[in-house]
Amino acid sequence: MNAHHDNAPLYRRFVDLLHRTIGLDAASLGHNAIERAIDQRAAAWCANGHAGATLADYWDAAQASPAIVQALVETVVVPETWFYRDADAFRALARLAHERLDERGTALPLRILSLPCSTGEEPYTIAMTLLDAGIGAAHMRIDAMDISERSLAVAQRAVYSRNSFRGNAFPFRDAHFTRTEDGWRLAPRIVDAVRFSRANLMQLDATALGVYDFVFCRNVLIYFGRDAQQAALHALNDVLAENGTLFVGPAETGLLMRHGMQSAKIPLAFAFHRAAPAEAQLGGGHTAPLASAAALAMTHSPVPALAPPQVFSAEPFAWPDPVARTSFSAGSTHSPLNGISPRTPSDGISQHTRSNDVSQHKPLNGISQRTPKPSGTVPQLHDLTKPQITSPTNTARNTLQAAHALADAGRLTEAANAINVYLEQHAPHAEAFYLLGVLADASGDTNLARSQYRKALYLDPQHGEALAHLATLLELEGDRHGARLLMERALRAQGAQRG
Repeated sequence: MNAHHDNAPLYRRFVDLLHRTIGLDAASLGHNAIERAIDQRAAAWCANGHAGATLADYWDAAQASPAIVQALVETVVVPETWFYRDADAFRALARLAHERLDERGTALPLRILSLPCSTGEEPYTIAMTLLDAGIGAAHMRIDAMDISERSLAVAQRAVYSRNSFRGNAFPFRDAHFTRTEDGWRLAPRIVDAVRFSRANLMQLDATALGVYDFVFCRNVLIYFGRDAQQAALHALNDVLAENGTLFVGPAETGLLMRHGMQSAKIPLAFAFHRAAPAEAQLGGGHTAPLASAAALAMTHSPVPALAPPQVFSAEPFAWPDPVARTSFSAGSTHSPLNGISPRTPSDGISQHTRSNDVSQHKPLNGISQRTPKPSGTVPQLHDLTKPQITSPTNTARNTLQAAHALADAGRLTEAANAINVYLEQHAPHAEAFYLLGVLADASGDTNLARSQYRKALYLDPQHGEALAHLATLLELEGDRHGARLLMERALRAQGAQRG
């Protein structure tokens, strides 16, 4: 191989190739990481009968071999997912699925799409959620797509290690898995509910797919360049039914709002609807036809062996949460009430944050601290999916859980009021300010959201979700440098927690 510094033009060619193929913005992963992946695959290619070849030779071979390009994609893809990740989305799915079936009846099954599906935890969680909610397999069709053949093979095997079970995983694991020598095997009734295929979001054929009631495309758009984001949103818009729901990752909400999607007002589920025609900014009409009744009514059979690559496909990347927890994860390790950092965070956080006294945040008028009673219309998910907040006091836990319930019910102002009341009476709390930022984001108040995220980061500079959300706001405002610095901090926070 040539010296590394002599290969800069070739590396740029590979970066462009990855951008064209899968939409990857190399800066989102880091150019050094991309170059290491290229070197790794080039070395493997040379060791496989091409001794003495150069990186230029490897580039020439890649131009003539889709298999070489696929191998590079597999190296770049780093799956990061687990069961019931961002559990609020699945609680929302159970409720919305019942409402959809009540509205239109059960003659046609619900259609749900998971892309990228990675190693299968997300689509299998969808299946467990709906079956546990009393929706039979005959009333749902779950399609799961990913560009990574390696990830799809893991998904089809349906045996998982403990890394796929985070937080309080025992209730659903006991209900749906069997312990084996090499992990936990998923029950056949769950496996049979999901259909896997290889796919690429950048080449999605909406006409062939038809439309879906629910689409999960979470934690991937953050890795795209702007043109790829636009193309991906066009594709998602085309496969989403007129009254369908799109679930994205927590750091992607601002992007969807900028492109004309409408928040479903379920803040912690990060759910969106297609914009009304007069408000749509994506351009073009909704031309994807409904799938035929025969296709929709297909019974669920065991997952077949992988078919050859299809024209349509799903993105490979699962945006790794800055920390391996949700906002309400039992595994949360940051201490929002104690150990407050006296140092104003840097890397894109404005220096005036210090002067913003977080203890002076006043509540809104019309305070309501009443927690809504459960409706009882949708069976509850396993205890894992119930909001859990690691907090030094029961008061904080109960207050934030009550605010969470209000937000789930669409009562955003009351949820914010409940949190503000707590902050008036107790020490500053990073998780409380983060939730206030999410609520402000859902209400379209980006200035307030930005302020709340900064307060959360003042108290906990390693709060990954706040870092990711603030990065999105900076990106939308045109500060790509500041956004990138924040995302780098988020990734460092993730690595620190795992270490």
